Amino acid sequence: MRVMQVKSAVTSVFFEAEELRQELVVDALLFFAEKLKKLSLKPDAIYPGDSFALPFAMFLSNKLSVPIKTEKFLSGKETVLVVFSYLSGSEVTEEYIREKVVLLRKKYPLSPTLIVASSKSLSIVDFQLLKVRNLERVNSYRFLMEAKKNFFYPIEGEFTHYTSTFWELSKQEIKAFERAKRIRDNAKKYLREEKQELKILDTEPELAIWERFCKGLLVYPGKVEEESKEELPLKPEKLIQVDDKRITSAVTSLLEYISQSLEYYFPVQLAYSSLEIAEHEGILMIPRVSEVMGGADLRLEIVLKSGRLETNFKKLLSLVKDTIRALFTEIFEKEVFRPSIDSVIDKELSKATLYLNWFLDREMIEILYRKINRRWLLSRLLYRKRLKSSLKELLKNLREFEFTPENLEHLFASLESLWKRSPALLKFYGREIKGILDKRELWSIVGVYGIKVWNSRSKVKGELLSFLLSLKGYENIHQFLAKENRYFVPVVTKRIYRPNWERVIRGGLEISLKAEPLNPESPVTYVLLSQEGHFLGTIPEIVSHYIAAKESSGKKIECKKLYFDPDVFSENSYWVEVRCL
Repeated sequence: MRVMQVKSAVTSVFFEAEELRQELVVDALLFFAEKLKKLSLKPDAIYPGDSFALPFAMFLSNKLSVPIKTEKFLSGKETVLVVFSYLSGSEVTEEYIREKVVLLRKKYPLSPTLIVASSKSLSIVDFQLLKVRNLERVNSYRFLMEAKKNFFYPIEGEFTHYTSTFWELSKQEIKAFERAKRIRDNAKKYLREEKQELKILDTEPELAIWERFCKGLLVYPGKVEEESKEELPLKPEKLIQVDDKRITSAVTSLLEYISQSLEYYFPVQLAYSSLEIAEHEGILMIPRVSEVMGGADLRLEIVLKSGRLETNFKKLLSLVKDTIRALFTEIFEKEVFRPSIDSVIDKELSKATLYLNWFLDREMIEILYRKINRRWLLSRLLYRKRLKSSLKELLKNLREFEFTPENLEHLFASLESLWKRSPALLKFYGREIKGILDKRELWSIVGVYGIKVWNSRSKVKGELLSFLLSLKGYENIHQFLAKENRYFVPVVTKRIYRPNWERVIRGGLEISLKAEPLNPESPVTYVLLSQEGHFLGTIPEIVSHYIAAKESSGKKIECKKLYFDPDVFSENSYWVEVRCL
């Protein structure tokens, strides 16, 4: 038996490319397979390190005549090539790869690791096929959705299992990649000058492969260095830095007037403090006001984010100029200081910024103050005050939270509403929210929300979930489920089992969880049974996976009532609390 030597081996990066394309992926995989054949080296098994890598594992399996194996069919003596897909910001992260490699190396020490592509050079795998400047999606949408359903975070005791649907989709996916290569190769025959799309980085790939497979000099990933993040200011900063109430009222009315003129055409957010600065689709107005010589120096940024940037920016510029023209004819009615306007367009970010600098002297301030429609201004400012009231109510509801499906729905509807209106405000109170979740032991409700929305296409829900998970240092809901040991879960049941539930509720009977292979598409399904042995329902598959892993690693599983509705039968009628001790 060969003994693995863990030394400071360096990741071998084979190629660099401007962009990720299907045919380039096949080129790189083929290059790796041919080098292995040339050296007469062959692993005993290929293991997909993440669900997105299954098509690439299939390709290498076919070219090398090596079987794809998962934990149940592997032995510690075998040389296992672990294949990862792409480094992404959501599922397959550096922390994911690090934890996966550490777990696999405990069982299978002879396991070289390979990642297909990343936008940077990695130091946590043995081979990186492609370093790509623009790492964009090249897989089909259907494949990605199914891969997400089959994705799980590394955890002690788990075993990989893919549905038959996903296996078939993966076969179709790699065929599409190979088809793209054939089309490109056929087109090359008619080109006078062949363009070199892959730049070679490692000039001695055979040596790197030989060292990994023959000498066992593997890259052992250390702890991923966390990127330093800018801290939010400890205190919110007012954007109108003026003590004179007449100036404040006059400038506020001017800003609300401009905001109202834009609201008919764009969604508008007017910020009065640093906590309200958060870019979104539409208009963000950021004023900065200071008192100068008895008047006000107004510097206003109007930020537009839009898919139809050029068309909408022309509209915005026209609206702003028309509004200022109306101010001169309807409000000032005489010659006064005029604003200067400048603009910057960033097409890559789909963002344009209009800069408006305006000195309002004392006479202009007095005119504005005298002509303010105070009822109109008050009604607009009351709406903004409701934002802070909503936050106070949210924190109160969180402190006093008692689990019912209605309370849960109301709490997260409030969070989504606040996040949509002012993400910076929620981030500012992140420490307080985390403190409440810690003190009340309510992290399990974040898990409930995550299971519900993790695959949602809603940007607001996705961003809110990422924020809540980040409060405890988690990258995604799968990492949360893998690391946490307490879950609140709804019971998946049917109306025919309602009599069993009624006996449990009326008699106050105990309940228990039992692992059974009911579903061929999922290796372990946890069923809920009454004290009398009657079937009540099942636990959602995503949670069952992590419970099964923890139970197989030696943890004890406990289950008790969380919420049972005695009157109404629905998908939210029965909830249980599961602990892994």
